[in-house]
Amino acid sequence: MVSIIVPVYKSEKTLRRCVESLCRQAYADIEILLIVDGPPDGSGILADQLAKEDARIRVINQPNRGVSRARNRGLTEAAGEYIRFVDSDDYVLYHGLDEMVRRIEQDGSDLVIAGFDHLYFGQKIEKLPHTNACMELASSYEDLKQLYMGGFLNMPWNKLYKKELIREQFPVDLNLGEDLLFNEAYIRQAARISVLQQPVCEYIQDDRGTTLSTKKRNDKVETALLLYEKTKAFFQSCYPDVGQFAFLADKVCTTFLDEVEGLGFAKDMTYAEKRAAVAEYAKQTRSFLQREGIRKPELTLLDYRIVFFFLRRQQIGMTMLMIRLRAMVVEIVRRRKGV
Repeated sequence: MVSIIVPVYKSEKTLRRCVESLCRQAYADIEILLIVDGPPDGSGILADQLAKEDARIRVINQPNRGVSRARNRGLTEAAGEYIRFVDSDDYVLYHGLDEMVRRIEQDGSDLVIAGFDHLYFGQKIEKLPHTNACMELASSYEDLKQLYMGGFLNMPWNKLYKKELIREQFPVDLNLGEDLLFNEAYIRQAARISVLQQPVCEYIQDDRGTTLSTKKRNDKVETALLLYEKTKAFFQSCYPDVGQFAFLADKVCTTFLDEVEGLGFAKDMTYAEKRAAVAEYAKQTRSFLQREGIRKPELTLLDYRIVFFFLRRQQIGMTMLMIRLRAMVVEIVRRRKGV
């Protein structure tokens, strides 16, 4: 049996679609655990209604404690041999779970990592891993690196886990990166990983109009540095003979650049505040690269490379100009697409 854990919070508009996609799965030997995390809307009432419609649904109520504690509660309640996490606004494709169970049993593996459809501002982008292989972890450094760089280790909802191998729960003291740390802790227990080169669910992202506060931006950078150290330790423990993991530093620089470019959309900041934030990011970037002995990170996107050129040289005025131009281009494209 597969235990499917769904945290429920402020999901009144999406929960029914999500749960119905689970109930219609080709693989029917499931239990659906709706962890109702003290929502202020009617999603808790809806969860109770859904449980009356399918005996495989179980509702577990708790005070609002956040998504990590909700998932951890689900782990303690789960009765299945396998664990699947689903967000309450996801849509699970009909054969998704069936294919994951088939692969984990056919390959004799400990984990399945699958692709997904990313719905971003109404546009569907198919995200698939680079391989469809079964990996022996000890000899698959390049494959695990590619999965990390592709973002496939960051989330729990594109994976199928064995309950017996879950030794550590989700960290509850982080608001960012807790899923990655959970996955890294689990992978340490896995000997063989099946990679499924097909989408198993639809992940919806729509962050239009959202900007981060200064504190949250600083928290995100601090978390990126923390995750860098922990992920470096993870790869070192899995592959002690590999000397350098420069690609991890590339990821940190990408986080810095995400935050810098995001300032171009910040409506709650003055020009002077944005300039001060860019100056601080420039200082942090330079300090990080010097500390890690990195001359030039590998950046795939052209706009990242342009902004980084000026940021690293602490040319704040040119950096500000570049992020402003990029924000203008993005807004024009969004208007043309009607999003």
